[in-house]
Parts: sequence; C-alpha cells; structure tokens
Amino acid sequence: MQSLRSRIGLFLCGVGTALLVLLILAIVGILPVKSEKTTVIERQATSTSTTALQSGALTAQQIYQRDARGVVEIEATFTSDSGQGDLPFPFSLGPQTEQALGSGFVVSRDGYILTNAHVVSSNGQTVKTVQVVFKGMGSQAKRVSGTVVGADNTSDVALIKVDPGKVGTLDPLLLGDSAAVQPGEPVVAIGNPLGYDFSITAGIVSAVNRNLQSPNGSTISNGIQTDAAINEGNPAVP
Repeated sequence: MQSLRSRIGLFLCGVGTALLVLLILAIVGILPVKSEKTTVIERQATSTSTTALQSGALTAQQIYQRDARGVVEIEATFTSDSGQGDLPFPFSLGPQTEQALGSGFVVSRDGYILTNAHVVSSNGQTVKTVQVVFKGMGSQAKRVSGTVVGADNTSDVALIKVDPGKVGTLDPLLLGDSAAVQPGEPVVAIGNPLGYDFSITAGIVSAVNRNLQSPNGSTISNGIQTDAAINEGNPAVP
C-alpha cells in the first residue's frame, strides 16, 4: 500500500513538472500557441437623410427653405447718350437705356445687401438707384428701390441699401469662412441666372485658391471653383 501511494505521488509530481515546463516554454515563445479572436460588428440601418442631419449637414432643399428669402434679384438701369452725338435733330436717337440683372444677398437687418460691382456698373458708369426684388411666399415677390452705397470694380463687390420699413422682416445670410473651404465639399447656389428668378443649383467645391479677373482687369485671388451651374446673375452660396 505504501509502495502504491509512492508511485501515485511520483506520477502526480511528474505531471506537474511537465505542465510547468510547457507553461514556461509557451511564455517565452518557444512553444507556439494558437489563438483566435472573433470580432462581432453590429450593423445599423440609417438613411442618408438621417445621417446628414446627425452630422449637422443640410440638404439642398433645406438650405433653399432656410436661405432663399435672404437672396434678392437686382435690376439696374443704365442711361446712355451715345445715340445723339452731333447728328441733326431728325436723326437723333435720344438717350439709350440698358438693363442689367443680377443677384445679391442680405447681410444686415439694417437693409444692406451685397452684390457684384458689374451688376451696378457698366462702361465706367455706376447707377445711383436699383430695383431690389425680395422673394415672398410661393410665387409672391416684393419690389423696392435701393441706393448703391458704393462699388469696387477691382474686387467686383458692391453694397446696396434698402429701407427695412418697406421690406418687412429681413433675413441676413451668415457669412462663412472661405479659408476653411475644402475641395469636395457640397455647394448650393441660389440666385437669378439668366433672369430665372430664385433658382437653385448644387455641386461640389472643385478647387480653391483660383485667380479670377475683375471687371477692370485686375486679379481677384483666392477664388473658389465649383462645378455647380453658375450662369450670369447667379451667385454661389456654399
């Protein structure tokens, strides 16, 4: 009986020693140990619109509903006496008028509106007054007179002032940081291209730091290029 117990004790001691040796070999990397890792990914179904709203982005429709009332149509009328000259009276053509259409947007509740200088200037002549059309509800629109505060043909920027009391509630647009614009970002343009008032078009920022030419031939640096359809009379609103 004593001999059997001794044998069992020796066996258990040998097994323990073997396990200890195997454990040490595994720790130091001599004995390869195979391990498997399973990763479970849970998919959540989210719509594009939901994702856009969660990220703070707005759809083109939402931007139009929010900002279209801050965009205006500008009608400038130029008068020229080029038809008279030294011609005798029967052949005198009298003063000639020319009309320019463009877009602008409200920047202040005091009635200040930004637009392009080439909308209110032509052949070195800057008009004193313009007609400003505000978008109303549905197809309604409100037309008021505006005064050209100043125009800079080098930067192609002009400032117009209207009487807020004749307009009602003004909806200024927030100015963004053009230095933060990156290629690939979405762009929405709201304006009056070719006389089609209060139209919207969309695209992306194609490039930044482009050079543009102003009406007087000067270079406007840091321009933003976009593939959104920008026709005559349509400003871009990123």
